[in-house]
Amino acid sequence: MINSILNKSYKKLTKLSVDSHLINQIISKNLFFRLINYIAGINLKKESLKCKSLEDYINLVFEYEYSLFKWLPYKINIKVFQKKKEIRELCKIISKIRAKVILEIGTAQGGTLFLLSKSADSDCILLSMALPDVGKNEGYFSHRIPFYKSFASNNQKIRLIRKNSHDPSTLVQVKKILKNKEIDLLFIDGDHTYEGVKQDFEMYAPLVKKNGIIAFHDIVVYPPEYICDVNKFWKEIKKSYDYKEFVEDWEQGNCGIGVIFNK
Repeated sequence: MINSILNKSYKKLTKLSVDSHLINQIISKNLFFRLINYIAGINLKKESLKCKSLEDYINLVFEYEYSLFKWLPYKINIKVFQKKKEIRELCKIISKIRAKVILEIGTAQGGTLFLLSKSADSDCILLSMALPDVGKNEGYFSHRIPFYKSFASNNQKIRLIRKNSHDPSTLVQVKKILKNKEIDLLFIDGDHTYEGVKQDFEMYAPLVKKNGIIAFHDIVVYPPEYICDVNKFWKEIKKSYDYKEFVEDWEQGNCGIGVIFNK
């Protein structure tokens, strides 16, 4: 009965040429879609158990798609805005240091969070933050929360923070969750303006342990039509640290990961 109603409702909305963003807003209020994400999380865990290596996890995250019913237009996937070669190298470092505390700024569609969880220690605490508003890959609907939390393996814990990383109260919340624990990996992939990435670094880098890792995404120069100045801050900050750069091609126009080792 529910399935029939949902299907008919969706078709009516699309026939009326209702804006897709409005349809998504309607969907976000429906508990049925939260349930679908919960079920998708169970399915993803089963698929994850088949993975025997980092490469298996990477392939899974790039290919995964789930739909409760074939006719249901709503499909769940894990979009990962990364180059395989680049994220692979970062994951190797995370695995090597057996990261127990990770903070990701910029959850997006969860792809990087998934791979961070599979590379971290079995009892790692993973905090991931994103803006509460949806649009331009800046946030996600609340019904995605059960799906993202399903990424946790073994005794891991995932804490999702849907707030502006630049808000002082967000820093207070992070400190409260960590309870004086230091961060092994800080992954900055939020506000891509020069001022934004600099502020994320200045606010959260002090929480990173000595010899811990601070990684920046999108260090490659982007086309001018994109508002992305991470490369400018990266060029400045790397001069003061030991660093590594994981870039498939400096002319690719997107992505690129820069890693500095905290002194």
